[in-house]
Amino acid sequence: MPIQTILEADEFFASLPDGPDAVADFAAALPPAGAAAYIPVAGTAGKTATASLTAGILTAAGFCTGLYKAGAGPLSDRILVDGAPLAPGSAAAGAYLDAAGNILENTLLNRPAAELTAACVCFEAAGCRFAVVETGDGALASALPAVPACAVTHIGPDGSGRSIERLAHDAAAVMRQGTVCVTAPGQPKAALTEIIVAAGKADCELVVPEEEDITFPEEGENARVDYGGYEVPPAFPGYHAACNAAIAVELALALWRKGFDIPDEAILSALAAAQNLSSIRILSQQPLVVLDACRTPQQAAALLRVLQNAQVRGLSAVVGLETVQGAEAFFSTLESGQPPEPSPKDRSEMPGMGEGGPIERLFVTVPPGADPALAQTLADAARFHFEVEVCPSLPEALDAARAASSRGLLVCGSEALALAAGRLLAEG
Repeated sequence: MPIQTILEADEFFASLPDGPDAVADFAAALPPAGAAAYIPVAGTAGKTATASLTAGILTAAGFCTGLYKAGAGPLSDRILVDGAPLAPGSAAAGAYLDAAGNILENTLLNRPAAELTAACVCFEAAGCRFAVVETGDGALASALPAVPACAVTHIGPDGSGRSIERLAHDAAAVMRQGTVCVTAPGQPKAALTEIIVAAGKADCELVVPEEEDITFPEEGENARVDYGGYEVPPAFPGYHAACNAAIAVELALALWRKGFDIPDEAILSALAAAQNLSSIRILSQQPLVVLDACRTPQQAAALLRVLQNAQVRGLSAVVGLETVQGAEAFFSTLESGQPPEPSPKDRSEMPGMGEGGPIERLFVTVPPGADPALAQTLADAARFHFEVEVCPSLPEALDAARAASSRGLLVCGSEALALAAGRLLAEG
């Protein structure tokens, strides 16, 4: 049976296995090159925030702009044109169905390459001038037809077992000759070294925003972060989110230098319109309910910094990682606020450490579709850092966590878990 509806296409893409694909196979599935210029965004943390804000700036500048966000949820909700998901009956929606059918019948790519292929097909059908795309495999970007700029966001352990150097090397594959690559300020030295070497080999201009250009004012009702004269509104909670905004600003300036008309007003309006460009979602204030898709130590550190700055205490946390790899480092960071390093730091200065930290107790479960037995393994890793209770399912974990604390609830560990928790909490 051919794929006839957006729902059927969503289900098809969700059924595909994760895994790498040969660049040649991905290239063969791409649509003929059209007017779209692609901006691939690779890295460990901050890809969605950086890509979303960059697309917002380009849309504000008057360009028809596509955005592909990797992650969980229906693919049709993660392929956007000028900020809107695929609309039934539109040219992009028709192209989405065609792409699903073509992949099913002719290629059977794995999910990451298949999703990116479908996104490119949609953007060409919609007549996009720019397409900002997340990519977990930087090498796939080498097959994209036109790439004036690209980005490598923050690099850190991702639970895959790859070294920092290897992660940086793989992400830096987005570079090509004549492209401007913007990377995150404050990269680990090992990662930055790999990125610099890759830029030299590719003959690619590398832009590294200066940490000193990010100014955090004294806390206050109207406090705003300033990056080189571009004000970042309070929707950017914390250092890493401000760094993501800095990458997006530098991407816009790089495109301006290449002759694209991107006025400062477009950059400022996109910054002002941003609601929440980190993975953090605040569902309610009383009681506090926080959802976060963090799954790496660096993302956990950013979350802890936000909670500590807001003087949050006594949260019950529902945590569900997708793998045991990197779990020990994740839970250590969730306790201390600092990713593990070879040489220990002064633990008294770590934002999440000790009595009165943001998180009081953990309720460990697994994301939807994961092996329930994983919860016990994760709990064993977490017991070194927290009081832990194992919960067979997400609904049980949410009930137990809310009963255990009147101060608030945090859900984190994976995007799939955060999305499922959001739906359950909305249902009451």
